[in-house]
Amino acid sequence: MDFRNILRKNALRTRLVIATYLLLMLIIGLLVDTAIGANPYLDLTDNMLAFLTFKKTPIASLIILAISIILLLFIHFKGHKMMLTGMNARLISPSETLNAQERQLLNIVEELSLSATLGYIPKLYILDTPEANAFAAGWSEKNAFIGITQGLLDKLNRQEIQAVLAHETGHIIHGDSRLTLYVGILANVILTVTNIFGSRLYLASNNRGNGKGNDAASKARLILIVLNFVLPIITQVLYFYLSRTREYMADAAAVDLTQDNQAMISALTKISAQHETQDFEDGTTGREYRRAASIFNKGDSFFSTHPSIENRIAALKGEK
Repeated sequence: MDFRNILRKNALRTRLVIATYLLLMLIIGLLVDTAIGANPYLDLTDNMLAFLTFKKTPIASLIILAISIILLLFIHFKGHKMMLTGMNARLISPSETLNAQERQLLNIVEELSLSATLGYIPKLYILDTPEANAFAAGWSEKNAFIGITQGLLDKLNRQEIQAVLAHETGHIIHGDSRLTLYVGILANVILTVTNIFGSRLYLASNNRGNGKGNDAASKARLILIVLNFVLPIITQVLYFYLSRTREYMADAAAVDLTQDNQAMISALTKISAQHETQDFEDGTTGREYRRAASIFNKGDSFFSTHPSIENRIAALKGEK
């Protein structure tokens, strides 16, 4: 099976999801501008077009954009650090005295980094927990790292561990943690704006005249009210769909890097079996950031961050 074709298809789906988020943000900004500053002699569409073409200054849209950029910059520089919050994580450094298992893990990460032509070696952390899982964060030499649990190391053999680390390297190659954090910020900005303006502007009086502008502002407020109820579902479905596509991409990258689909299938099967019998939810803040990034999380529905194990194995076998 051509796993690189899987990468191309899912990359296209990712671009479509991001474009949808950006379009939603633009529409909401224009609706807010219309709701608070409609021209009394233009209808809703013409008002939004006037703000879009800067015939009138889209103040609300620019404020929303500025807030989004500030939050995105914060996430860009600090977001990856959230992934280790609440975990007993130990950095495995080549400069320290290492046992055989730790040295083997570093060797695997180095080999995968060379195969992937990353140009750097991600940091490696072992997490002191019986949960069998792993995750990756970051997208550059400064912030990329892989976290792997002691529970996973105790459960898998060398080939399976290599497949898991290759999967996580795939996430780094594709910049998945940056992407999901960015999309999470966009979704929260969208929901916050619609919540504030959808609930408050509808009750505000409009004293700007009796022309079409009042009608346009009222329609904009009504749309924001409706979006206030609808968008939480839409944004979550889009986010989870994006996360699921990135898991397929990371699985494909693992096969591409190791030239072995059976090791990945075996690793997923073992990890899934353990999670069927044990519940590892710890409720910490860091856990919420790791859920979507972990190699395993129960799926598969519109509100799942991961595809089901059955679907992932089918894809790895070339049956999906």
